[in-house]
Amino acid sequence: MLTAPTGAGKTALVSELDPSRFEIISFDSRQIYQELSIGTAAPSPQDCEKIPHHMVSLLPPSESIHAGKYVQLAEEALEQIFARGKVPVLTAGTGFYLNAFLYGMFPVPKITEEVKLKVESLSMEERIQELQKLDPAALQKIFPNDNYRYGRALEVNWMGARWSELKVEEGAGALISKNLNILGAYFLDFDRKELYERIDSRARKMIEFGMGEEAKRVADKYGEDCPGLQSLGYNFALENIKGTSNLETFFGNLSQSHRNYAKRQITWFRKQKILEPIHPKEAYKKIKNING
Repeated sequence: MLTAPTGAGKTALVSELDPSRFEIISFDSRQIYQELSIGTAAPSPQDCEKIPHHMVSLLPPSESIHAGKYVQLAEEALEQIFARGKVPVLTAGTGFYLNAFLYGMFPVPKITEEVKLKVESLSMEERIQELQKLDPAALQKIFPNDNYRYGRALEVNWMGARWSELKVEEGAGALISKNLNILGAYFLDFDRKELYERIDSRARKMIEFGMGEEAKRVADKYGEDCPGLQSLGYNFALENIKGTSNLETFFGNLSQSHRNYAKRQITWFRKQKILEPIHPKEAYKKIKNING
């Protein structure tokens, strides 16, 4: 199992593993979308030719994804990998989905259609304002700009339960239900300065490779409010392609948003006791020597 903040290079690392022994299950709430490979830094077709990647470029940008569905798809991928006699390598940027898969889901109350419609009518800023009043602790557990998660937390609160206080049902996750044996669990721990330099470099490449044009194509096809375009940074891409920001502003906003996201990811992963902080080169050595 390999976790890392955005820009740390986990895709490049696992793409060098032996495909006759390993396959990858990705836990990334944004890379699951098709047609958005540039702005989500999804594994390239060449990466996927080197070694199979599951949960990547799977859904159209018009389709919403939630933890329950993600876990179901990941469990199906897990069974396929085991059936081929290979070792699954779990890679994660979205810790929430990884934890849901390993340990189980929150027992959320049934949401009425009235509450769903009420939440859908709110902008992201309005959802944040409501959560600040009802359940401020929830905002500390949700990654910035995760409009879907803001909505889910608000639905739960409006149904009378505090989202931030929900507890996972013991034994419901794959660790127990699938009898998983974790042979190694690592967190790529970079020097903060080096990580930020990597993030800056990747933000420049995203712009050079056409993130703005990618955002426009998806917006024209599915609408600017489609779930896929709620991914980090696409709001800045759309501003630029419309001419309301220049390239310098686009780069600055994109890079800073990824830095902020990386901080939140690092905080999350460092709290997970199962994870061992490790340098990428050492992580590669340990994973490739695993005997499944």
